[in-house]
Amino acid sequence: MTSYEWIKLSWNKNYAPHFIPCCPHLDNPNLLLLLGVPGYSSDDFLSSVLSKFGEVVEVRSQPKPSAIPKFHIPNASKFFCDSSKSSAFRCVFVQFLEGDGLSSFIKAAKMGLSYYITDHSKPLTGLRKWAVEHQSIYPDEAELRKECEEYMEEFDEREKLKFQREKEMGETPDEDGWITVTKTTKFGASVESAKEKKKDYDKKMEKKRKEMIHLYSFQERENRKESLAVLKRKFQEDKEKDCKNEICQKFKPY
Repeated sequence: MTSYEWIKLSWNKNYAPHFIPCCPHLDNPNLLLLLGVPGYSSDDFLSSVLSKFGEVVEVRSQPKPSAIPKFHIPNASKFFCDSSKSSAFRCVFVQFLEGDGLSSFIKAAKMGLSYYITDHSKPLTGLRKWAVEHQSIYPDEAELRKECEEYMEEFDEREKLKFQREKEMGETPDEDGWITVTKTTKFGASVESAKEKKKDYDKKMEKKRKEMIHLYSFQERENRKESLAVLKRKFQEDKEKDCKNEICQKFKPY
């Protein structure tokens, strides 16, 4: 079972400390795991604090803990926030160059460690922090449009290269004569056979419609006979009525 050590982190000496659990990784002896790290403590701050025990290779943050650190691409955008740089509590992986640095840190944590944010850095607070957050809501439209266009150009170039590579893989057989089925080749096959599939579907539907018509043809014949008999009876009744009207309208002088 993994045993956790605790380090104290607070704003300054006048504030109550925040306890951060930490433990070495089970599979990597040079990797340290920190849980519940507050947003006001940056990765640079943690790197500067922990580098006293040994050389720190990398500090990687992520929203939730995992068995191994997730690969994260640095976000250089000014307008789209990075999920790892959130103001909420997060999980931090610290990679030491050697295991001695991690072991010395664990020994010191057992004795008790306390750090104050204001002694190492001066993060924005109060009115200055509010002003920066308020300005970030209304970015420069020209810079934002330029960044979006640059990103879309890079994305289109990557997609074009990916499409060409998959197309080559789908058209060129390997040494054994097999062709790799990719997303591009599957889509291409479906587009080419779309008309044939539609024709087959139309033929099936036409055949089914004819079968249904043949199934109810007897009822349709009976309905036509009944309607024809009704018309004949009505015609005969109208004819007799006309004859009676002619007899009644004849001139009778005496």
